[in-house]
Amino acid sequence: MRCVKDKVVVITGASKGIGAAVARIFAAEQARLVLSGRNKARLEKVARSLDLPKNRVTTVVADVSKLVGMRKIISTAYRKYGVVDIFINNAGVGLRDTVINTTEEEYNLMMDTNVKAVFHCFKELLPRMMKQDFGQIINISSLAGRMGVPGLSVYSASKAALNAFSEAVAGEVRNENIKICVLSPGSTETDFGSGLRRRRSRAASGSTVKLTVEEVAEAVLFLARQNRNAFTSMADIRPLITKK
Repeated sequence: MRCVKDKVVVITGASKGIGAAVARIFAAEQARLVLSGRNKARLEKVARSLDLPKNRVTTVVADVSKLVGMRKIISTAYRKYGVVDIFINNAGVGLRDTVINTTEEEYNLMMDTNVKAVFHCFKELLPRMMKQDFGQIINISSLAGRMGVPGLSVYSASKAALNAFSEAVAGEVRNENIKICVLSPGSTETDFGSGLRRRRSRAASGSTVKLTVEEVAEAVLFLARQNRNAFTSMADIRPLITKK
């Protein structure tokens, strides 16, 4: 397993939930961090909570659904550290509702944040990683992208698109010493639906024990620590116990 100490790790959606947990676990490994989110106060609170010197953590307030936001994140990372070793596309938006009740605006927001943002990341970051002759991109997906969950139809579609998109691009750059990995967590204890009002769907899912954000972060770290000549292109992480 490779060491991630001193590696430059960029994390989107880092102001809470999985993103904040990923920031904590990489900080414990003494990585150098660039944390991005839309809420400045929450983002800076996460940065202050890390056991890192100020020169080893940078925050960037940006909306990844916009090209200008992704460019801001990537350019800040290279200006600050001169390299990006690992980029974690964690920012995401979801809405629990039927397709009939989902508006076009909500559809666009989910697709723009969950898929188009990764397109912008690939376009802006991959040429830089090809020039430096290494790099890793870890995209946080969802098991909903594999099975199509009723009440999460658009969200499921966005994550399915992310999975196929990531796998295709991974094949395009695997000979450039660049890894593109997808991690698909099951139900996780997060504020699901960031940026959108939450509504209860009539198509309710079963009650399961949820993963913690720390458990998902551990899986992200595992992917990042794999040896350079091997990588896991697709990985699922699920809760073990189901409530009766």
